[in-house]
Amino acid sequence: MKISNASKESIARFTIGGEGDLWKARSGSQLVKLFQTLGFRDDTYDPENGGLPKLKNSNLNTSKFSYAKDRICNITDINLRKLIEQLIAESSDKQEAIKLLNEVLAMDSIQLKYNDNIIAWEGVEIDQEIENEVAFKENESKVINAINNAKVSILVAMSWFTNENIKEALDKKRLDGLRIEIVIFKDGVNHIHGVDLSEFDSIEIRGSRGGIMHNKFCVIDNQKVLTGSYNWTTNAEYKNDENVLITIDNDIATKYSIEFRRLKPLI
Repeated sequence: MKISNASKESIARFTIGGEGDLWKARSGSQLVKLFQTLGFRDDTYDPENGGLPKLKNSNLNTSKFSYAKDRICNITDINLRKLIEQLIAESSDKQEAIKLLNEVLAMDSIQLKYNDNIIAWEGVEIDQEIENEVAFKENESKVINAINNAKVSILVAMSWFTNENIKEALDKKRLDGLRIEIVIFKDGVNHIHGVDLSEFDSIEIRGSRGGIMHNKFCVIDNQKVLTGSYNWTTNAEYKNDENVLITIDNDIATKYSIEFRRLKPLI
């Protein structure tokens, strides 16, 4: 992703935040935790030794701006995109955040479009390593692991949802402040045996073509998709022959996000 160093300087300032309430303000330790999730796993915050990691073998203490700029200038394309989308998701005014980012990115011929909580990138080609994983047993653990690693949002379209362990994993993320939306099929199974979704932004729907809402997919951070035959039910985990495909592919994730928004429009 061809974003200039000049643009990355501005993004570093947005990442630190604290200038007004538009951008989330981060302490030094919070910055380190953020960049740990974006590929810099060896970074640590050491309050006894100046706090932020030293840069380029320097013995001088590192400022938050210098640290953020260095990491953003050395980040992978896919993780830079994740960072920018996270900054927008955490902003107090997403439209204003998009506007300011577009002013920064205009010189790089990149623009962001924001509609129905979906971010579209224009003028950018991302060198993404597509990752795929498939599972045929112990699917519950794969689903819960993916949920546990979510950073911003989780969209769920699931025919039947009776698995309390998966619901508990979602509930923890809800309490962490992630945006979680759920669509399930409106029928007797979910009504009698389904998990309690009253604390979630959820709806029950019928099929739109006279049949049933038979989707089984989950979109995490608009980056990762879980799909396959596996419903989030105890029978699917312990009795049935099922499969789960987990793919990290921006284009695929965006298509699933758009389909989810068709099933559950924003009110």
